[in-house]
Amino acid sequence: MRKSLLELLVLLAATSATASPHRAPVQITQPAPFLTLDATAEAWQHSLGSDLRDWQLLDAQGRRVPFALLPDELLTMPERELKLAALPPAPVAASAPRHRLPAGWLLDLGEPAQWPAEPRQLRLRWPTDAAAFQAGYRLETSPDLQAWQVLGTGQLLGLRTTDGAPLAQPLVTLPGRPQRYLRLVWDDATRAVQPEAATLLAQPAGAAPQQLVRSSPLPAQDADGGWVIPLGGPQPLLSLTLAGTQGTWILPVQVQTRSSAKAPWQTVARSVFYRVDRGDAPADAAPALPLNVGASELRLLPPRGTALPPADSLRLDWAVRVTRLVWAAQGEPPFSLQVGAAAPETGPHSLAEVVPDWQREQARLGRAQLGAFTPQAMPAAEPALPPRRLLLWAVLGVGVVLLAAVTWRLWRQGPTQPST
Repeated sequence: MRKSLLELLVLLAATSATASPHRAPVQITQPAPFLTLDATAEAWQHSLGSDLRDWQLLDAQGRRVPFALLPDELLTMPERELKLAALPPAPVAASAPRHRLPAGWLLDLGEPAQWPAEPRQLRLRWPTDAAAFQAGYRLETSPDLQAWQVLGTGQLLGLRTTDGAPLAQPLVTLPGRPQRYLRLVWDDATRAVQPEAATLLAQPAGAAPQQLVRSSPLPAQDADGGWVIPLGGPQPLLSLTLAGTQGTWILPVQVQTRSSAKAPWQTVARSVFYRVDRGDAPADAAPALPLNVGASELRLLPPRGTALPPADSLRLDWAVRVTRLVWAAQGEPPFSLQVGAAAPETGPHSLAEVVPDWQREQARLGRAQLGAFTPQAMPAAEPALPPRRLLLWAVLGVGVVLLAAVTWRLWRQGPTQPST
């Protein structure tokens, strides 16, 4: 019993130990009543989670200064349904079999001067019972249906997993700013499944993407056959892209994330990445997969037995949201940012609490920048009981439990019958 109690004490001591917080100075570069601060990659390395529950903005006296997160337009991209108009069948040679399949599809985005947001992507949808397919396309644009300009090429795919679940790549990226009309022309209409709907994904006009793009070559596969990429602390992921430099390949994957090295993997998306060689022309590559999750590690898990492209030819690119803090210039400077130690009242507040008149103040925000982080000593804990006294209390507790058990057993047996 003594050994078990000592093991319990060791476990309690190990559980109470936590990582040291880290603190960085905050330098005001543009004074104003309300200030903004961009979080750095180093801040995420010391953070406990992507929800910023362990972040504290402190003044010179160590008092907490309330802060909020700046709104992020990337998280609310407007969507608009478009009408699909079939293009006439492409002419074929007299000796070729005839078909009446559309050569592609025409879409009207409306007058550019009236666009409420800038077009970024098309998302197509197929019938739920559609057969598996892979079809290449050419995307063109025109202001008047007369002069057409090529925007790019790509692939659309509709596959199924081994358990029959649909797995599609339905996105068409719109590079640059298209004109009013779009024309999607199939490389081979007989290999395509005709879509039943199209949605335009846009970004508010004038909203600059607040994101950072990072890259990493794929490491060796783990025991499950997946590629694990550490992100350098909990990161707010916005999108990811798997790019290659060799050959033609199609790779369905599960996208999994986890919050720490010991946490279980969670599947957050299923997608198909590809590279199709087009000879002298640029190769077709899958568009970025949009995400909105927080994670410390990322894993791409292809199906077992899948023929894989050379690992040294693959590169993963991911975009993380730039986290921007805003706070009122209250308290005594200099300020500092501390991360890595959660406590009551830490973390961001709502924007209305920190900046009551946001519509007015957002045009005249000041700026601050973050310095290097240094570890901080944990505050002195209350003196703990000596191990000997803890052991005595534990033995006393076990004795009380045993006494209660004996009393309960005697009570169940009832009074002893007198002998005659």
